[in-house]
Amino acid sequence: MKDVYFREGESFTGAMSLIVSLLIRYPEVATLKLNPEESSLIFRFIFRYKFSTEEKKSFREEIKMSLETLAVLERVEPQVIEVTFRRQNDLSFVEIKRDLTTFSPEELSLVLKIIDRRYPQQLIKEADNETGEEDLLFQDEMIAHMLEELREVPPERELIGIREEGRVMIFNHTTPP
Repeated sequence: MKDVYFREGESFTGAMSLIVSLLIRYPEVATLKLNPEESSLIFRFIFRYKFSTEEKKSFREEIKMSLETLAVLERVEPQVIEVTFRRQNDLSFVEIKRDLTTFSPEELSLVLKIIDRRYPQQLIKEADNETGEEDLLFQDEMIAHMLEELREVPPERELIGIREEGRVMIFNHTTPP
């Protein structure tokens, strides 16, 4: 990652830190939206692939079943697990929406393992900078800590983080009153 940008004079919030950390830790995630109104996170993945109707159904079911199983193991009850598909030209966009209350970083790791097993060449992702195992563990701990803080003090604005050419950009998506 080269830089993290935010509007001059605007403080860098815990929600922004979480988005940046998740996007740096997981280069497979193209965008991450934090929606405070629904208390949700929306992860977007981009594929150079056209999913058939059957593949969409199978992929959606596997993701939902896997996340529900993980939730049972973690003793939580997810409020929202949604998987949606959108197509534009030669690209397919897969969005996974999760409630902020029960989301865990382990879920994202699980989703990425499923994607890598099913579509290893089709997922568009930023080049990985070969982070060491200790650094990954530290990042995971920091992400878990930031998630806890965000649950205690929910964000006020909708934020979108985008990965582009080695950078993470954060946008305030809330329209002013």
